Amino acid sequence: MTEQQVPTSQKRILRLLLLVALLFLLLLALLIMLQLTESALSVWQMLEQLSPALLVVYAIGLFGFALLVSILSWLLLRPVKRKPAEQVLGASLPQDRETLTEALQQADTQGIDTAGARQELRELDRRAAQMTLYVVFFGAVSAGKSALIKVIAGAEDIEVDPRAGTTRRIAHYEYAEGEGVNLQLTDAPGILDTDPEHVKMAREEARRAHLVIYVCDGELTRDQHRELEALKALERPLIVALNKQDRYSEEDLKAILARLRERLPEIEVIPVQAGGKEQVTRIDDSGKEWHELRDREAKIGELMSAIKLRIESEGERLDARRDESLVRLGAEKLHLATQTHRRQEGEKLVRQYTGKAMVGAMAAISPGTDVLIQGYLGMQMVKALTSLYEVKAREVDVEHFIDLASQNVGKRMTLLLAMTGNVLKAFPGVGTVTGGLIHAVAYGLIFEGLGKAVVKTLQENGTLKTVQALDYFEEALSGDLESRAKYFARLAVEEFRKKE
Repeated sequence: MTEQQVPTSQKRILRLLLLVALLFLLLLALLIMLQLTESALSVWQMLEQLSPALLVVYAIGLFGFALLVSILSWLLLRPVKRKPAEQVLGASLPQDRETLTEALQQADTQGIDTAGARQELRELDRRAAQMTLYVVFFGAVSAGKSALIKVIAGAEDIEVDPRAGTTRRIAHYEYAEGEGVNLQLTDAPGILDTDPEHVKMAREEARRAHLVIYVCDGELTRDQHRELEALKALERPLIVALNKQDRYSEEDLKAILARLRERLPEIEVIPVQAGGKEQVTRIDDSGKEWHELRDREAKIGELMSAIKLRIESEGERLDARRDESLVRLGAEKLHLATQTHRRQEGEKLVRQYTGKAMVGAMAAISPGTDVLIQGYLGMQMVKALTSLYEVKAREVDVEHFIDLASQNVGKRMTLLLAMTGNVLKAFPGVGTVTGGLIHAVAYGLIFEGLGKAVVKTLQENGTLKTVQALDYFEEALSGDLESRAKYFARLAVEEFRKKE
């Protein structure tokens, strides 16, 4: 019935009811306001009769109550800050060489690729045997790292180019000044290189060094500051070298240095000049003018003094911190290799159980038997995945998780069956057995989505978080299912035709 078809008498009654309701709400609001006003006046009269001392006590109590409410509100409503991934990861990594060696031996028995981690330990042994201090020049592309090393080490074979990204590999240059200090100056690719492999290479080399010279040519960008903070978190000994000081006036240089030191209070900041060429204008006796290039004076004395002072003051501590850093780097590589291995094996397990679920659906006496709710295959898959990730999942916890997942499936089963039925229409010849195939395809979607949700949760948290896994499962059942349904339909039809 449209609005025009509603009788006039009914319209009047509806309007009258709305008017009565509105008047009631206005009256209620007026009464509440009067009550609050009366209470406020009563409190004010009471306060006027109190002594000054009691007024102070009352004010302190009122302030304390307001503060308590504010604190509780902040604790309940504040956004939860997650620990940085590095901190979460660091807590679970082997912290010393002995523990890492044991972890590597255990990983070998599991078929995990340990080559990267073992390479870091071999590199640690090689550098320790050299009795040489490694100083890596680290920073953004085109900051002048190579030019600084060239002037310090007197290495003429270093390629220097004003264009960004000249350094594409790790290179070491010897520096010895006859004072018993043998240095290896490391030239690394720039951290803002467009090639992520070059960036990874530079970061890892910074972690293998005794001392990191972070080279910049001006105030730090957000990315540069973030990189420095990451190095600080890894406890890398740092010196910041502000290069290309000739580009600034004396006043500007002082201002930039002051801002850098303010932003980096715990790091020594030193101005340097890598030399290079500069254009000068010459005038002869006749007044003729011409331009020529000449060598610019290098200014590295303060930096070299700072490096030597750091070596003298920290001594063996530099070796210890380098060793710790290399062990941690090896442990992280082992962790990543373990995660990759588990993810690959987890995907294999999901495919295996998905296939079993599809075969079971086709072989069921009554097509549509709910394999997931029966629990056997679903529970076995979740147990296998948690065992792969070395997570202890109790029987009751797995059962509860499967029950919750089954409830999600129940809400969507009709839609899944309808969609898979439409998909199977594209396959001629399935005819009267479509019902079994429909359930097979549906269970393919269900088990794949459930398995991937569990793997993703285990990968991210190292444990099975039920709510998070169910959210991922919900996403899998709510996403673009048609293309996946076509894939499982082909598998189901192929399996069916093998049995014909």
